[in-house]
Parts: sequence; C-alpha cells; structure tokens
Amino acid sequence: MPAKKPEHVLLLLWLMLTGLVFFGAVVCVDQGLIREMINSDRSHICLVLIAMYLIGLGHTFIRILYLSRELRLATCTGDLLCSHPAEQLHLDGNYIRIAGGPTLPAGFITDYMVDLIRSVPAARHGDATIEQQNDLLEAYASKFRSTHEFGWFYIDLMLKVGFLGTLVGFILMLSSVANIGVLDSASMQKVLIQMSIGMSTALYTTLASLVGGILLGIPYHLLDRGLNVLLENAVYLKEVQILPRLSATA
Repeated sequence: MPAKKPEHVLLLLWLMLTGLVFFGAVVCVDQGLIREMINSDRSHICLVLIAMYLIGLGHTFIRILYLSRELRLATCTGDLLCSHPAEQLHLDGNYIRIAGGPTLPAGFITDYMVDLIRSVPAARHGDATIEQQNDLLEAYASKFRSTHEFGWFYIDLMLKVGFLGTLVGFILMLSSVANIGVLDSASMQKVLIQMSIGMSTALYTTLASLVGGILLGIPYHLLDRGLNVLLENAVYLKEVQILPRLSATA
C-alpha cells in the first residue's frame, strides 16, 4: 500500500497555511498597509477581492475536510484488510463484509468497489477489462475534480477582477489629463494628484488579485495532490486486497 502519512495531513497543512496568512494579515493591519490599500483604491475592487479570497478559503476548507475524511477512511480500510489477510470478502448490500468480521468503512473506496462489482459482474471473477474498471474510477474521480476545477476557475476569475481594477485605475489616471483646460502650476499639481490616485488604484487592485490568487492556489494544489493519493489507494486496495478475495468466493 502507498506509504502512510500522518492522519488528516491535508487539514493540518491547510491550518498551517491559513495561520501564516492570517498572521501576515494581522501584521499588515497593524502597520496600516491594509488601510492604505483600501483608502487608495477608488474603485473599491480591493474589498471585492478580499471578500472573494475569504469565500474561496471557506470553499477549500470544506473540500479539505471532506477529502481528509476520505483519506482517513481509505487508511482504515487498508488496516482492516491487512489485519484479516486470509479472510474472504462478501458483497453485503451496499457494503463489503470480511468473512466472520466487520464490514469495510463506507466511503469512496468501498462505494467504488460495490458499484464496480454490480456494474461489471466479471469483476467478481477478476475478468473485468482494464477499460471498464478505469471508466468507473474516472467517473468517481470526476466528482472530486469538478470542485477542484471550479477552484482554479475561481482563481482565474479573481485575476480578471484584478485586471478590471487595473483598467479602472488607468482610466482614472488618463481622465485627469483629458479634463484639463489650461496648463499652469495649479492645474498641473491637480493633474499629478489625480494621476497618482489612478495609478494607486491600478497597482493595488493588481497586487490584491495576484496575492489572493497565489494564496488560494496553494490549498487547491493540496486538494489535487490529496485526490491523487486517494486514487492510488483505491487502485492498490482494489487490485491487491479486494478483487482477489472476491474472486476466491465465486
């Protein structure tokens, strides 16, 4: 079986990352950097980006919890099978039962194996084709990937919102030049002030979108890696622990 990792390692990594982010945010608030960014952004897009980041962070937390639970159940399933190496397995309704022992924990791997045996009767005898087995596994994996793909779309949307703020900033900067009539020292000073406001809006919104996208990209990468580990465990348990014992009962 693939090497074991500490229990709930995904959740622990997420908590560590989030703790560092909030520590950095507290430091920025204490130094007045967040206030300066919000006050300088006349488009208020930075506030939108902060809200988008918090929503995305909440989404990653929900998915991390779910995937961490599935990885723990996969580990428990492997431990149960290894502790009963000689016992045969039986399909019992929506569960797989160890002969004379407990049922395997209900989760991703057990649900996948039950559906595989039901949809492909030849799997009970070990005669299902690789394509048939992989198609069902891919269907199960797509349930996870769809939420992860939404996350990458959400990050891309954040970058586009930041780019929109950049355009708004440049529009503010150029409009100050277009509205001027007579060039004198007073009007030039006013133009420079307006240009600095527009440039601040453009740069701060770009900065907020880039930082938010990077910080959200890390937990979504953790989700992708966690899904790969779950699929590796599913393939190993199916090929080495579950199907051979089911075929022995036929």
